[in-house]
Amino acid sequence: MSHSEQSTMINCAMNFGAVVGLYYIVKFCLFPLSMHSTIAALLFLGMTIVVPLLVGLLTMRYRDLHCGGQIRFTQAFAFSALIMCFGALLVAAVHYIYFAYIDNGAVVAAVAQSTEMLQDIDIESVEGVGTDTITQYNQYIELMQQTMQQLQAMSPIDITMGMLSSNVSWSFIISLPIALFTRHKTHQP
Repeated sequence: MSHSEQSTMINCAMNFGAVVGLYYIVKFCLFPLSMHSTIAALLFLGMTIVVPLLVGLLTMRYRDLHCGGQIRFTQAFAFSALIMCFGALLVAAVHYIYFAYIDNGAVVAAVAQSTEMLQDIDIESVEGVGTDTITQYNQYIELMQQTMQQLQAMSPIDITMGMLSSNVSWSFIISLPIALFTRHKTHQP
């Protein structure tokens, strides 16, 4: 790949990454609402499922407009990963603003409330529940309590960096099938 092709790929990835970043921001706006609304939670989940399709469409657009309809697997992988990484950087700013200035502990409170609700359930009185299930249930409650304690100890920048790291990691994982499906080679007769 020549220097001009690399430059074009990076420029397109930044532009398409801005589109994906805006999509991530809209999706993230549903996050606080999803703690109190099933509809918002379902919309958040639906928008999350659509991300690979959106990135796949943008990768095919890049392939068709800038690569003459042909793109190697490695190019498609790099391009789709770059799109999502640029989008993750954009939404990271929103994550920080939310957790530093807007959240005021709402996420931790929601986890605490969920944990309390689980603790109030008398699982041992439910008919047909075995000791293995009771043990697993108690382990799950312990995990929720540990998660709540970890969240309480995190600063807004810690939460933001954790989410950014997660988004970048998922970008590479999701880019594998996208690259597989968007690569296109010309068939020789």
